[in-house]
Amino acid sequence: MFKKSAFFLLAALLATTLFSCLEVGKQVVDWMELKEGNRELELKGEYHFLEEDGARVFLPLSFERYSMAEYQQTLKEKLSEEEANAQIVNINQKASLDGELYIYFDKESGSTCLVFGIPYMEISKKDAQLFLGMMRTQTENLLDASSSYEKITAKYVGYPKNCIFKSVYKISSEAKNFEYYNALYFITRNGKTIAYQLITPVGVYFDPFIEKLEI
Repeated sequence: MFKKSAFFLLAALLATTLFSCLEVGKQVVDWMELKEGNRELELKGEYHFLEEDGARVFLPLSFERYSMAEYQQTLKEKLSEEEANAQIVNINQKASLDGELYIYFDKESGSTCLVFGIPYMEISKKDAQLFLGMMRTQTENLLDASSSYEKITAKYVGYPKNCIFKSVYKISSEAKNFEYYNALYFITRNGKTIAYQLITPVGVYFDPFIEKLEI
């Protein structure tokens, strides 16, 4: 089971999962064309070193590492003042969590990939089910009446000390004319835990990139 501190960490992360896609390009780039079960498309990407965690993440070529200042400036340039301020509060909340935050941005599609080096936690299948319940409750509490969410998928593979837990939700609003996909991954292996939050304008199959994580 998770420790109480781990539940607090997850609750804090979930409290900031509502994160809109940046209206930058929103074009579908090659990595978004990957489909589950189809290995014919070449997986193009490169490794990025997480210097504070001694791990390497494999991401599509169009993702670039951003500093906090660079990312906040991008928010200010691409969003209205009100939304930019809200998103800056959001990213600052994430940065204040226990662990390290690494920011990657794909300006072609407007997608953001946040990588977290968080305190080690063993995650059982029962923990994953509890986590899904937390996510559903938090999402329902945070969305306004004009917005809706849909669980696309949830999957747990492995055992507590060596596992991948994945959940994907679609967040949308006809009234506000937006739709984006929010994917969360937690990977525990070799005494470390790495988490990803991927926000995209369309549904994507990102598992092949997650599987190439080196811890």
